[in-house]
Amino acid sequence: MNPAISQSLPILSLVVVGFVLKQLGMIRTGDSQVMARLILNITLPALIFLSVAQVNVAPGQLALLALCGIVVTLGLSLVSSLFVGYLGMERQVAGVFILATMIISVGFFLFPVFSIVYGHEGIGRLAAFDLGNTLVASTLGFFVATRYGNKPVDGIWRSIQRVLALPILWAVFAGLLVHFLHISLNPFALRLIEPLAAANVPLAMLTLGAFLQFRMSKIPLMGLAVAIRMGGGFLLGQALVKLAHLEGLDRAAVGIGAAMPCGMAVMVYAASEGLDTEFAAGTISLSILAGMVVLPFLLSLY
Repeated sequence: MNPAISQSLPILSLVVVGFVLKQLGMIRTGDSQVMARLILNITLPALIFLSVAQVNVAPGQLALLALCGIVVTLGLSLVSSLFVGYLGMERQVAGVFILATMIISVGFFLFPVFSIVYGHEGIGRLAAFDLGNTLVASTLGFFVATRYGNKPVDGIWRSIQRVLALPILWAVFAGLLVHFLHISLNPFALRLIEPLAAANVPLAMLTLGAFLQFRMSKIPLMGLAVAIRMGGGFLLGQALVKLAHLEGLDRAAVGIGAAMPCGMAVMVYAASEGLDTEFAAGTISLSILAGMVVLPFLLSLY
């Protein structure tokens, strides 16, 4: 068996464990929301900071990877917008459909596996790719959510505040500062941050499992959204790899990252801006299940 696959299977199995714990009542709905906040605000930023601080790659290469993340996210949002117009979807479903195709679950789904399979070097490159994805998701994604939702728009300043408040964004910038200025991290700080970064792997996978639900409606539309997000993302990622002549871990970060499931932010936007939350939860769940099947195959390609 490919070593990358054998390393990833136990991690992906934690998704099943999280789902079982949810069914047994050991993880409640409120618990999974708390776990998600811990990941977004503490463990994932810690992992990204350490990885970017220790990555061995030139600034220009990191910028190229971030640009690839932007291109994938913007490209698929345009594709899904065409489908929305052609199929004449109802407004609140259409908003979720576009968001589900453009926002990639890199932090929750792929970071844990990448950290085990490729280490800090892989995570540093994946963080750069995700930076592009996160910037578009936090700006254009918010605009889409307010445009299709049933709540009033507060203006562009709210979108800017969302971006500036992202711990993940600050973790990337702090890691870059430490890396390029050759700042030595204090041993105490390392002993504090490293356990938090290590906790991201099990916590993220268990949270994804606890989030899964099988009460799905509009399954054909959900399937189409997942196909665009993952299938279209895969094709666009491969095209970018060829055009940018990416090799090694850069190639893996873009090629695999572009084909990942729908991001959890879709559910956050749906709930906060008055979109179809049932459609959002079902689409994300379907994409997670597809991701569990597809990811070992993708790892075998790289």
